[in-house]
Amino acid sequence: MIKYIKNLLGYIVLLLLVIAVALANWFKPLYLLFQNTAVYRFIWLGNFFVLLDLGIEIIIKAAKQFRLMSQVMGFDVDIKKISSGFRVVRGAILKNNSKVDYAVAGSSGVWSVTIQDGQGPVIFNGDDLLQNGIALKGLLAKSLEKSYTLASMLKEKLNRDFIVSPVITFSNPNAIFEAIPKMVRGVYITSGKDAVALIENTDVQLIDNNTIEEIYKILKL
Repeated sequence: MIKYIKNLLGYIVLLLLVIAVALANWFKPLYLLFQNTAVYRFIWLGNFFVLLDLGIEIIIKAAKQFRLMSQVMGFDVDIKKISSGFRVVRGAILKNNSKVDYAVAGSSGVWSVTIQDGQGPVIFNGDDLLQNGIALKGLLAKSLEKSYTLASMLKEKLNRDFIVSPVITFSNPNAIFEAIPKMVRGVYITSGKDAVALIENTDVQLIDNNTIEEIYKILKL
């Protein structure tokens, strides 16, 4: 979520800068600083259209970033509707100072959830996940690494072995999963709308309520 907010704020600042330059160009045109000739008027007008095109491009990128942020916020709302007895921590910090997008502990086990945006068909080519033909390099490996790190951290804190199940969930409702298995190299692949059902209904390691609360206390620190 934070990266989307940072990107959006960056686009807003850049847009304000372009607007400031455009206003300066409009109210103090180039041809008044040099000579009021057709050449300088042409250059001034060209600058105006360049700035206009740049402003439109920034607005389009900012709108896309806002849309992505809205989709992640939608997932945040959905996952917090998970059945009572499950505990959800957003942005849980792991012992190597990395973060997992969502950590979930409940009667079905412990889960580390990675959010992936983007739309279009999702497939597995034997090495990487691909979306719209573009390889999502390292996504599977990073998801697995975070699950192993979380399991190691819980064992260190609670002196017990836990199976942490990694999940990659695609928050964009236009992601398509017609040609991909439910699990790829030990990582569950799911849409945002199906993630809660996957976690609730897939028993990986049965955990009692007291242990769930202990895990939750560790994760929310």
